[in-house]
Amino acid sequence: MGENKKRSLTALDEYINKVYVLVLLLIPGACQCAGIMYTFMKIMGWLPPVSWTALLIFDMTCLIYLGIGIYFVRTGFEDGVVKASSLKGGKIFVAVIMLIQWNFIQYMVPATDFWGFAFFFVVLTTFFLDYKLVAVTSAEIVVSLVIAWFVRAQTLLSARGEMFIANIADRGVCLSLSLPTTVLLTYLINRFLVNAKKDEMERNNEKVKNVLDSVQSLSENLLSAGQALSQISENESASVEELSATSEQLLASSNRLDGKTRESMDNLNELDEWKNVVADNVEKVEQTSNDLLDKTRENEKRLAELKEINSDVSKSMAATTDVAQKLSKAVEQIGMTLNLISDISSSTNLLALNASIEAARAGEAGKGFAVVAQEVGNLANSTQESLEEVSKVIQTVQNNVKEITMYVNDNSQKLERQNEYFTNVYAGIQDMTLLLGVAADAVSAMGEAHHKQAMVIQSTVTINKEIADDISNENTQFQSINAMVESNVNDIAEMTNQITTINGMVDEINNLLKREE
Repeated sequence: MGENKKRSLTALDEYINKVYVLVLLLIPGACQCAGIMYTFMKIMGWLPPVSWTALLIFDMTCLIYLGIGIYFVRTGFEDGVVKASSLKGGKIFVAVIMLIQWNFIQYMVPATDFWGFAFFFVVLTTFFLDYKLVAVTSAEIVVSLVIAWFVRAQTLLSARGEMFIANIADRGVCLSLSLPTTVLLTYLINRFLVNAKKDEMERNNEKVKNVLDSVQSLSENLLSAGQALSQISENESASVEELSATSEQLLASSNRLDGKTRESMDNLNELDEWKNVVADNVEKVEQTSNDLLDKTRENEKRLAELKEINSDVSKSMAATTDVAQKLSKAVEQIGMTLNLISDISSSTNLLALNASIEAARAGEAGKGFAVVAQEVGNLANSTQESLEEVSKVIQTVQNNVKEITMYVNDNSQKLERQNEYFTNVYAGIQDMTLLLGVAADAVSAMGEAHHKQAMVIQSTVTINKEIADDISNENTQFQSINAMVESNVNDIAEMTNQITTINGMVDEINNLLKREE
């Protein structure tokens, strides 16, 4: 029973239920938060004028108020609705706690700007939409605030100065405009919006009654349409039996098509396997081609280096030729020198003979001998000079021989490197040959796979032709079904008319419901 009453609550009842819980927990909860904040500030030393006794009393009263609020919430409902007595008691509790806590904080904490919280206290009471409660709360807060200004003017008012009167006037104007405006706004909402909502609900109830009458009439029409559709359904059952027999034939044909399809799928799977073989061989050919390209580039590089070595060998051989020419000239010089030595030797022999002859002539002929002896000495000196020249030429020949030897050794090393490069090139050519063999094998495997693919494709084409023949037979059977469907066109047209009528009724119901919304 309580469940049914909950479901029939008005929007205003739902609002009061929510506000009753919210305000009775929010206001004591806000006081509790204020107590916690002031206690923390006292511990930190930010509120030296506040005594610990007053602060502890304030915290205890906040806990008591919170407990009272919870009690009101737990005991204030009956059959899902706030009891009138509980709502009235909650409003009185709110007005009392506002007055007590306002004055408690105002006299306990010496703050010149605390008067601004008056608007927060008053706004909390506006949730009940009771302008009398708002007016009472506003009046008690303003009166207690003015009294406190006179009693504790030095603490609650700003220091007297040039702006003192202006500040007092601003506070008075702010309170005299804001609080009465809040009371007036609550009165207008309670007076006009709530009553307007009640009148709207009464009109909606009347419209809902009219809609229910229209729905009952439409239901009778729907019953007639349903009976007509039932008759049409009986007429359609004979056609369904005939369609069932045709469906059995189609099922058998479908089974045959299923077998052919599976066979075709097997062939396609085999094609897929051969496709993988072809792909693997194509990849192998591609890799082999890349390896061949790399070997070709490497051989090209080696041939370029071999070309440079051959160029160096040619230059070395040219240098060797120049040295040989120099050596030949040196040899010619040696021959000339030897000829000179031969001439000197002949002269020396002649002089020696003359000296022998003169020597035989003793005595008076001593002078002639002396001349001959002097000439022999001159020839001996010339022979010595010639011998020194020969020594130089021989040294030159030796140097040229050493240079030739060095070039020959260099050419020998270069020829060895040339042979090494030729060996590497030959090995690269052999690797290329092996890679070409691998590529040829892969191409052969691709050809075989392609041949098998062609055979499978031919088999698949044959199967597809058989499937096409079966489909042609099915088309003939579908034509028979089409003829049966055409025979039912009139019944379907009648059914369509009935459905159109039903849809029109449904649209009418929807329009009625939309208008009522």
